[in-house]
Amino acid sequence: MPLKVIITDSCHETCEVLNRIISSQANMTVAAIAHDAKQARALIKRIEPDVVTLAIELDGMNGLDFLDKIMTLRPMPVVIISKLIDRNPSIAQQALKLGAMSCLAKPHVHQSQDPNFEAFAISVIKQLKHAAVHFKYEQQKSSPLTNTIKSVAKSAVSPPNNKPSLGDVTHHLIAIGASTGGTEAITLLLKGLPTDCPGIVIAQHMPPGFTHSFAARLQGLCAIKVQEAQHDQIIRSGHAYIAPGNTHLLVQKRAGVYYTILSEGQPVNLHKPSIDVLFESIAENIKTLGVGVILTGMGKDGAAGLLKMKQAGAKTFAQDEKSSVVYGMPREAKKIGAVLQELPIDEMAQAILSVIKQTSKRSK
Repeated sequence: MPLKVIITDSCHETCEVLNRIISSQANMTVAAIAHDAKQARALIKRIEPDVVTLAIELDGMNGLDFLDKIMTLRPMPVVIISKLIDRNPSIAQQALKLGAMSCLAKPHVHQSQDPNFEAFAISVIKQLKHAAVHFKYEQQKSSPLTNTIKSVAKSAVSPPNNKPSLGDVTHHLIAIGASTGGTEAITLLLKGLPTDCPGIVIAQHMPPGFTHSFAARLQGLCAIKVQEAQHDQIIRSGHAYIAPGNTHLLVQKRAGVYYTILSEGQPVNLHKPSIDVLFESIAENIKTLGVGVILTGMGKDGAAGLLKMKQAGAKTFAQDEKSSVVYGMPREAKKIGAVLQELPIDEMAQAILSVIKQTSKRSK
């Protein structure tokens, strides 16, 4: 069955463009087009689409207000497509916090022969497919459950009393940062790592509550153990720790042991968790024993932090353009010289293990 898409935008020209892009795909279909909030609400209720495109500039109601109502009353995968994304990046951050799966800026041109339009069309298709596939395990359909997850994340501030055994203390540390399309990329990467791999810390741009279900899904798919990070946890080999939504994750080194630190500080680069915050803590505390990985995502969060990791002696990787849903963050990192190797996502795990093995041999 093809994915059913509802296009929601007050601009008729934009609707025609999106209709043309989506209808060109055999596995996608435009189920309906809405030009205002009232019409969109009725169509969503009647059709039950697989994914919705939503403009901020919407007749009858601001798109963000409408998104808030959708995610409160009937959560579903939504991709924001708006000309305001480029003009005001904070709008994208607000949309992601409200539950949008991703955000795209409208192109300035609508001619199919223009290279900018072609790139836009490819991004639309990729992000709609990604939103539809991955929303199933990221959604939280009941608000009581979401509130429970939030309270657990915020209350986990007491350091554990258990002392690490010598066998499970990680020597190296892998730090991963991702945004749009990152859930799929992280899944592929972690599935390629064995149970004896170094400890892993992850900052994925994701709203509060969603990181808990993401970690739970990864736990069922990967050989390693995956969990949402808590405050002051010992980082162990064969374990991955995901920053909770709306919380910064840092790493601290004490007496040769690495610990997770959660921070309620202000957003950095409009993000919380911020990849730069995580990477900079690795550069400061882990130095040459760190491995930094920046994956698919919009914007530039993580680029400066990855450069600091590289300057501190860490090995640094970036996902290549072809395998990225959005090649924004890897491009920015590469542009400033922060990347030692750029690879397809399906080659990343083996490359990381190889460089760690080489580093271990040299340190003996």
